[in-house]
Amino acid sequence: MKTIIVDDEIMAIKLVRNYLERDKRVEIVGECLDAGEALQCVRERAVEAAFLDICIHGCMDGVELGKKLKELNPQIVLIYTTGNAQYVDNAIDVEADFYLMKPLNAAELTFVVKKANELALQRNKRIFARTFGHFDLYIDGSPVMFRSAKAKELLALLVDREGGTVTTDQIIGTLWENRPNDEATQSLCSKIGKTLINELKQYGVEDIIVSGRGIKRLNTDLLECDLYRLLQREQDAQDAFAGDYMLEYSWAEDRMASLSRFLQN
Repeated sequence: MKTIIVDDEIMAIKLVRNYLERDKRVEIVGECLDAGEALQCVRERAVEAAFLDICIHGCMDGVELGKKLKELNPQIVLIYTTGNAQYVDNAIDVEADFYLMKPLNAAELTFVVKKANELALQRNKRIFARTFGHFDLYIDGSPVMFRSAKAKELLALLVDREGGTVTTDQIIGTLWENRPNDEATQSLCSKIGKTLINELKQYGVEDIIVSGRGIKRLNTDLLECDLYRLLQREQDAQDAFAGDYMLEYSWAEDRMASLSRFLQN
């Protein structure tokens, strides 16, 4: 999530930066001491989120700046910080996505960054899952280079399930159909799940995976997918589908056949 920090106090910027630099989902692309610098950053760069102090000095305060930033980029996520609760209503008036009270709390900031990243992904749809032909995941147009083939296959399975939950037993039965479902295989399945999260973390998109006790699912709101567009009968997806679907995975053969029947109806 490409982020700018806006505050008229250098130490305040440094404090926020120290928090954000610990989170791989965040890429700081600008540190701004006034509204003019912030507006210039958003004009010149693909900024996805802004941490704004409400009480910045100069030609406009943080609330007015938020309005201007929304005019330049309607998809930008606005996160306001303030040391005075009376300004919270002002932030709400400008449709702030989040606000944090100073002094900043590490746990609250971590939670807000996670939610802000999910919102930015949903608004900008940076992620694309290709299922026609061979399976690949693209971020900003570039393919993710998975080091673990099984982690990639697990993601493919979650994409195929269209956001539905998948249990550990179902994952094992699909990815390791010839192995017994014993303690060793369950441990391997858990390891592959963690590997997938770690690989996605390198790109700041681990939030597309939702995990619970013994289950996983894909947050389909955070990505585009040719399969989902085909099921919505979008014409460009129908034109792109040549009959091949996740060719590297034998478990995908039934879906490939069903898609062909789907298009004939």
